[in-house]
Amino acid sequence: MTPEEELRRLNRLIRQYETVYRTTADADQRERAGRELKELKSYRDKILAVNVIDRGKLSEPPAGGDALADFPVLSRLVAGDTDAGEGDQEVRHIALYLGHFEREFLPILTETRLKLDFKHSLERDGFYRRFQEVQRRLDDWREAHRRLDDGGFNRELEGEVRTRIFKLERNLAVEASRLFRAVQRFAEVLLEDARGDGVMCLNGDAPISFDRIEGERLLAGLPVTDALQQLDAFAAEVTVYLRVPAVEGQENDRADRR
Repeated sequence: MTPEEELRRLNRLIRQYETVYRTTADADQRERAGRELKELKSYRDKILAVNVIDRGKLSEPPAGGDALADFPVLSRLVAGDTDAGEGDQEVRHIALYLGHFEREFLPILTETRLKLDFKHSLERDGFYRRFQEVQRRLDDWREAHRRLDDGGFNRELEGEVRTRIFKLERNLAVEASRLFRAVQRFAEVLLEDARGDGVMCLNGDAPISFDRIEGERLLAGLPVTDALQQLDAFAAEVTVYLRVPAVEGQENDRADRR
């Protein structure tokens, strides 16, 4: 990775953490974002101090619109989305976030690429199931919306379908928020450990690789520690975008356990 490529990566992470720091209502999340910003900016200063940088190579593709300026990953996903088929903008954005997570981050949450102690291995292995559960919520919303678009209801039944769609959309947002809050906590714990004793994350310095069948991936070639930092920043951006209070997710957790 060239110094310019590393600086682009750092600048993207800094933008994500700045969004979290500026907009989150969660004091703990804000404190953690502040710590990451301090470390990232310090690292960026060191790169700038020891390298001659071609500033022309630091430019990024234009964002997907001013309304999404606070969400750099979502801006890029919207700009590259050729299928704006979702009938609701927030659902479309959640679908884009889920697709990005599935393609770029789920593949590193495996025993081969992320070697962990027993406790965190179990948590890591559970994220695929949790992701599938959120994906099913999205599929339920799509199916209900398809039925509404097909029509053929009387006014009373159409009202019931619209109410169901509203509830499904709210449940989707809550469940997605729960997933990404859990992912963020997971990444933060491992990131702190990887920078320290390395008793939870056992391969923090190992580079991440993908075979030719898997194709080019965002995290290819990065050390595990850097990948965890990107996962942390991404999950933090999603939770800030969704704006679901943490207490609502906790109440749903308790309801699920009854």
